[in-house]
Amino acid sequence: MVISAYFESPPKASARAERRKLMLEVRGAHAGAADLPVTVHNISATGLLIECDAPLAINDRIDIDLPHAGLVSATLVWVSGQMFGCQFDTTLSPAALSAAQLRSAIEVESRASSEDDGAPVPAGGNTSNFAANLKRLRMAKGLSQADVAEQLGVSGPSISGWEKGRARPKEDRLSDLARLLGVPVSQLLVDPQPDMIKDLIDTSRAQIARVTGVAPDRVRIIVEF
Repeated sequence: MVISAYFESPPKASARAERRKLMLEVRGAHAGAADLPVTVHNISATGLLIECDAPLAINDRIDIDLPHAGLVSATLVWVSGQMFGCQFDTTLSPAALSAAQLRSAIEVESRASSEDDGAPVPAGGNTSNFAANLKRLRMAKGLSQADVAEQLGVSGPSISGWEKGRARPKEDRLSDLARLLGVPVSQLLVDPQPDMIKDLIDTSRAQIARVTGVAPDRVRIIVEF
């Protein structure tokens, strides 16, 4: 089942440049550590968002070893926990951006093929209810597959596999997934009932209206089975 929504008079979206989203493991170095494991979450020609467990602070300098570009120097401009926004000393080339994105895609696919993110479908088993419920509830929450993957600490392809019925998360991750979606585990596994669907549509309409600042009666929702 697919639920989509549209506006009778859609508001215009403001144009803005987007960074390239990654999940790239690289090495870094700064004054406090010569060999620092770093995860790059997004990157642009002028900066990047990294995650690491070093005690970094604003205005600290860090060197990041990027594909194609090699060792690149940057300055930390903001900090939130273990997430750090960095500004490059020199603008990154388009080739370096493409190389980072390609390496990230290869690493993600490699992790997806080797990690144990879900239980295989048992012989004669049917995950269609779970797959459909997961997609429906995720969309109702306004979450992307990448959002769910990040919250659960799994790969994006794993979430895609769950929604396509190729596998199901193990019990501990199933509980975490239910908490993320704000539902009991049983709601992920059962057939959707008419009343449940009506409640979902009403809730989705209200959420869309609240986020976009339009009246609920201006939101039209289409359900495709």
